[in-house]
Amino acid sequence: MTCIALSGYYGFYNTGDEAILEAIIGIVRRRLPGAELVVFSADPDHTRQEYGVESVSRTCLFSIFRTLHRADLLISGGGGLLQDVTSLRSVAYYLGMIELAFFMGKKVAVFAQGMGPLHHPLARRWVKRVLNKVDLISVRDPLSAAFLEELGVGREIRVAADPVFTLSPASPQEIETFWARHKMAKAGRQQPHIGIALRFFPREQDSGEEIFEMLTRACIYLVQRYNARLVFLPYHLSRDLPLARQIASGLSQQSLVIDCPLSNKENMCLVGGLDMLVGMRLHALIFAAVSGIPFLALPYDPKVNAFLGRLGKNPLPPLQEMTLERLKKDLDIVLAEGKKNFTIGLRAKIRELEGEVEKAAGELLSLVEN
Repeated sequence: MTCIALSGYYGFYNTGDEAILEAIIGIVRRRLPGAELVVFSADPDHTRQEYGVESVSRTCLFSIFRTLHRADLLISGGGGLLQDVTSLRSVAYYLGMIELAFFMGKKVAVFAQGMGPLHHPLARRWVKRVLNKVDLISVRDPLSAAFLEELGVGREIRVAADPVFTLSPASPQEIETFWARHKMAKAGRQQPHIGIALRFFPREQDSGEEIFEMLTRACIYLVQRYNARLVFLPYHLSRDLPLARQIASGLSQQSLVIDCPLSNKENMCLVGGLDMLVGMRLHALIFAAVSGIPFLALPYDPKVNAFLGRLGKNPLPPLQEMTLERLKKDLDIVLAEGKKNFTIGLRAKIRELEGEVEKAAGELLSLVEN
């Protein structure tokens, strides 16, 4: 039996990374239904129960050695694993996992990752050296491919897309059931429900307070101008929830903060019932796009504009350069455009991206199909 090990930011209850994991598992099961999957996770019990796969602790060297010993392939990805925004630990962990697989004579594929930023010279040299030895590389956007080429990675680099584009949107019946079960049913058509998916800035400490104030004022504007009910979606509970609660505390009682972890299907149901989503979090925006929900992206990181480019939409100014007046104007435009006009051509673009992911997955799994 083919055994495939999966390495990524799994088991930390980060909605985006959990959606990536579900998408990769789904792709492998469709193409290699008999394959055994083992996920390196921060919470192996949760991963086993949620996805029906074998899982071991991502920090237990004995379990990792034992898994790689019987694995035919290590998949590293997707998401933004190779970056040093917070520290070198992320780079060291994921490259260390790849080098361990090399040492044990295993095939390695980097799948649908977003690359960088890498500020430390050591990290840049290390990524270049390791990625030049892997069996296959695919990235989720052209910016990541250009970044690797700039680093000096000489291997062929396939531009695919984020695996989450392959997830299915929730049906109208599933959306209605979810909203009713959580007592979130809309009182009427005159009150738009707008999802807010924010996060703290990882680096820009100086501008963080100003941006926080601007986002708070924009939320107040939505409530006062449109009588909107704001639904705050913390996509990484431990990091995003304090920010969501802080902003919601200054708004009317009708605002809602989602303060418990949801499954990927539940998140798709939640987003699918919104009238609009305003998001910094990349995967909140992808959920909205897949669900056909109008969205306004807040580009705190180049990957957000890379996402817009993949959908054929114009890039937006970085959030650090955004003014409150410009933000209000953009909110007005998306709300005035409405769901029908906003999503014209969007489904076709998403099908293209799904095709890119499936093609890259086919090349990936050809490493072990024989």
